[in-house]
This record gives sequence, C-alpha cells and structure tokens, in this order.
Amino acid sequence: MTLSESAIREHYRRAKPVYEALATVDDYPTIGLNDFVGWYIKQDYNDVEAIKAGYPQRGRVARLDRDYDEIHGRLERALYAVTTYKTPTAFQRWEPCRYDETEGTTVWQDDPPTPGYADLRAVPAWGDIDLADDIKPQRGDLDAETRALVERTLDAYIDEYATLYGSRDAVYALDSVGGAYVFGAPGATLPIADLFSDDPEALERVFDEFLDRSNAWLQEAEARVNEHVDGAGDVIHPDWVNNKNRQYKPPLSIHADHDAVVTPIATDDVSYELRPFETVDDTLIEAAVSWANDLTRVEHTDCVSSLVATLWPDLYEDHDGWEATLEAWVEAERERERKRQQQREAALQRREERLEELDGTLEGHPVTPFKEDVYEAVENIDITEIARHYASDAYDTDPNQPRPQFDPCWRHSESGQSCFVDEQANTFGDSKVNAGGGPAKLMALATGILSDADADLDGEDYWTAVDELRSAGYNIPVWIPEAGAERVDGGTYDQMPFWAVRKAAVALEVCPEDAFVDREGEDGTYEGFPGYETYNETLATIEEAGLNHGRDRITPEEDPADSESESPAESPTSDESAGDLDRAHLREKNRLLTTKIDRLESKLEEKSERIEDLEAEVDQLRTELATVRAERDRLEVALEERQFEQESNQEDRDENQSSLDKARRILSFDE
Repeated sequence: MTLSESAIREHYRRAKPVYEALATVDDYPTIGLNDFVGWYIKQDYNDVEAIKAGYPQRGRVARLDRDYDEIHGRLERALYAVTTYKTPTAFQRWEPCRYDETEGTTVWQDDPPTPGYADLRAVPAWGDIDLADDIKPQRGDLDAETRALVERTLDAYIDEYATLYGSRDAVYALDSVGGAYVFGAPGATLPIADLFSDDPEALERVFDEFLDRSNAWLQEAEARVNEHVDGAGDVIHPDWVNNKNRQYKPPLSIHADHDAVVTPIATDDVSYELRPFETVDDTLIEAAVSWANDLTRVEHTDCVSSLVATLWPDLYEDHDGWEATLEAWVEAERERERKRQQQREAALQRREERLEELDGTLEGHPVTPFKEDVYEAVENIDITEIARHYASDAYDTDPNQPRPQFDPCWRHSESGQSCFVDEQANTFGDSKVNAGGGPAKLMALATGILSDADADLDGEDYWTAVDELRSAGYNIPVWIPEAGAERVDGGTYDQMPFWAVRKAAVALEVCPEDAFVDREGEDGTYEGFPGYETYNETLATIEEAGLNHGRDRITPEEDPADSESESPAESPTSDESAGDLDRAHLREKNRLLTTKIDRLESKLEEKSERIEDLEAEVDQLRTELATVRAERDRLEVALEERQFEQESNQEDRDENQSSLDKARRILSFDE
C-alpha cells in the first residue's frame, strides 16, 4: 500500500458524484462514514444542564449526501455506506455526548442516536460474498482456473438472489476486492413501508423479521451453491450479516489491504477482475454513477410479492397476497406475545400469593419454587463479565466502536470484531449470523452447550447453561417445583418430582452430587439416594426451607414401588436389612463429612496462604517504612547542621562589618 494522503483525498473528491447518486432511495437517505468509525456528526452544545452533566457536545448520524464534505475531510482510506435507507427524521435526532480521549470512544448521555428498525424504508437482502482467507492475499494474481471458479460461484449466488426477488434485473453486485457484495433492489420493500406507515411497531417487527429471514434463507442458498458448483466452498466463504445498519464499501471505495477500488459487476455476465487504484478514470467513475443510479431507482416494487412468498412460505399459502400475509404474521406475533405476557403475569401473581403464605421463609435459601427467580438472577448477571472472561479470545477489539467488540471463542472470526456487547440491554450479538441473546446463551456458547449463536437455547440446554453460570460463581437460586406447581406439559405436580428432590438435596447441602448411586427401578436404572435416611433428611430440609414437597417419608420395610409414583423409587431395594441400611447411611454420613472436611481444609489452606502473603507484605512495608524513616531522620539532621553553619557564618560576617556597612544594611531594610 503506497497511496499518499493527497492522492486519496483527490480520488474521493472526483468520486463524489457516485455517492450523491447512491445516497437516497425515493428521498430516503442512508448513512455514510469514514474508515468504519465515523458514524456521527458532532457540534458544541449550548444546553446548560447537559454541559453541567459533562456532555458539552451533541451528535447525530452522518448522511452520505448532505454530510459528504465533512466525511471526506475525515477520511484516511476507506469510505463506507450503510445497506439500508431510512426515514429523514432518523438523521435529525441530536443527543448530548462527550468524547473520551482515554478510551477513544464517544460517550452518550442517553442512548446513541443510531437508527432502529422502525426507521427503515428501503431494505435490501444483502450478502458479503467473501473470498476464502487463503485466497484474499492473492487478489490481483489469481490463476485462471481459480478466477473462473470464483466467477461461476458468484453467478450461482446471483441466481439465488434472482429466485428470492423473482427477477435477475433486481439483483446488483460489486467487486469488493476481498470478495463481492450482492444486493437485491432496496426499493422492493417500499410497499411494506407504505403498508405499515401508520403502525411503526408493526413496521419494526416486519423489517427485523425480514432481515433475519433473508439472512437465514441466504445461508440455505450457500448450501445449494456449494452442492451445485464443484469447489465453490473452497474459494468463497459468505458472511450473511445484513442488519439495520450494516456497513459496506460502496463503489470506488479504496480497500484497506490492497491499492485497489470497489467496482460494479455486471450480473448478466460476471467478470471478476481487480481494478487497481491508478487505473481509475472518468469512464470508471461514470460506470459507478450509473450503477448507483440503478441500485437506488424505484422500479422493482413488484418484487415484494416474491420476497414475502419466499421468506414467509407457509403463511403466504394460507393468505391472499403479500399484504394479508404480513398483516396475519404481525397479528400472530402480537397474539403470541399477549399470551406470553398473560402467562408471565399469572406466574408472578402465583408467586406473590405463595410468598405471602411463606411469610419470608424463603429468604436466604439457595432454592426457590419460582422459575422467575432464576430468570431474574440470570438476566441480572453482567454480560460483559461473561464476554470478557469466558466467551472471547480477545475483548474490546475495536475501541472506536460505541459497543465493545470481541473475538468469539466458539468460532473463527477473521476481523476479531464480529461479536459485540450491548451494555445497556445486557445482551450480546453475533454479526455473522445476525443473532444473539442474554447471559445464559453467551455462557452456553462459551462452554460448548451451543455451537452457533443463531441456535435456540431452551429446554435442558438452558438449565445446563444456568448450572455453568453457578459453577462460574454466580449466585443463582435452584428452581425446585413444589407439589401443586404447573408442569411443562400441562396439569400440576401431585408431589415434588424426584429430580427436584435430588437437586434440593445438593443445593441444601444434604447430599453431594457425586454421592447418588445407581439403582434399578420399574423404568430402568436411575440415580437414587444412598440411603433412606438421607432421603428423609432431604425432605426435612426442604420443609425447613419453606417448600411443600407433598411426599411421605419412607422406612426400610416399605416396598420401593410404593414410595415413588412419578419416578423410580428412591428407597433401597427391599431385600436389604435394616443393619445394611444403617451401615449404608453411616457410610454416606462419613462421605458427607469427608467432603465437608475437604472443602473446609481447602478454604483454610487458601486463607492461610493469603495470611502468609499478607504477612510478607506487612514485613516488606515495615522494612520499607524503617528505611524511609531513617533517610528522613538523616536529612533532618543534615538540614539542622546546615542551618547552624549558615547562622554561625552570618554572625562572623556581622562582626567583621564596619559601622558604615551595618548602617547601609539597616537603611536598605527600611526602604
């Protein structure tokens, strides 16, 4: 890379008409930014209260057209635009801010003024069709066979977009130097914006879902391309990460690692040929302007039917047209959320009523009969701690971004910046798959419970992730459903389920997890208590914790089949004698005590080591203090001796002075 600053600035001055043509779709503008970081236009703020609060500036997002001169003035190398086009009001939101020079980031008094899904109007299905990592450095020197394979693969992806939009004319492509970008016509979604123009909440839902579904559909398209084009997966590794504010390098933007520029690709005759920076001429600039005009022209609105039919296929079959399909989807989503909210409210009501019955007896116990307590504890965990210590190979990899970026530990990220943490929402996002979640899901990815961020965390996987959070030291109560609690499959528990009794035994420190033994029951082998007394002791401890187990204590003589109605029996087999049971219980007691001793000895050892370290620090500080005191005393003695010598010398000089000199000195003092 040998380009001078003056050459770069002159290049973007000449290319300005390209970005003027690209900047709006039907008067809906898009964002422009310099070098991936220059999102905002800022100015001094004259609001007294904001200034007192430490926010002397205000900022808004930068428009590619109206703010181009300022963006151009800040450019170091690469210009970026955003794939989606927004309502103009999204660019008129000023928010108080300040710049943190230590961290190199903008700090906002409230939320940053970045546009949301409800602001979207023209939204393309878009993909970053990246070259494989081992091929990127060879760009410009690709052999004929590799280049031909790349062209066949890009042509296959353009075919997939044509299927999605129902027309190849609605598909556009750019050579991004390190790969390619493929777009569907942004204007195809303008009818959706018109349909929900009076319902911003519905519009937000639909565009959020549209981007999720288009990303997922294109992932499936990748599998089809790799199947139909032999070797496609060896040369192309797409990145399906379009979202509400996804950056890309527009035509004639300069690549970060090559002295080459982004150029249009003819979708009817794909040619993948690098365009070096020094070859940019007026003809190429005119071609780029023409491409930008075509992309932003409003002429593919009829493609909306194909988009909805392809992305909402089941609903589309049941409804008459794309409008009815989307309206039905929105209403179904709202109804689903209403039911979920009703369930939450009913659960909270039951919780309040039960807490009144318990009269505070649950306080301080590590168990709870309410799932909501577990959910609340999990959601209150600081997700930045999980991202920093468990889920990232490197954290805060781009301090210029408003949200901390990180390199995920569960997959390779070339940039090391493809995941982020939203500190205000206490969530994370994975830009590669346009998905994310909360603390439990991030811990599930960190520990291998999930392998992809777009996978659902539910059922046993969720509770396993919660156990991992507990193992990491987070204080989360254990959910123990009581007798009478609602079952997941409907109905209620007649008695506390056996698995919950076991969990309670561990949480309440009656029985360690590794002390359960394999037993044979009616339904096969299960983990049972080591002795009937341990089981009875667990029931007693559950009662002390304020929970209703609804179970009867058992005796050695009882038949196992009678002691457990829903799960395998927890009592020992009936042919064991009382003496054997007592010995088993004593062995278990011994094991419990041994485990507790080991735990206490470990804590004692840790504390002892800490005491030794502190004592060593104290000794070191005492030695250092003694040294400093000795030095101070030596200096004080030296200063006193110096002062005494000066006074003695002054007296000698005074005695040797003549009367006239003494008089002159006295007169000078008077003056």
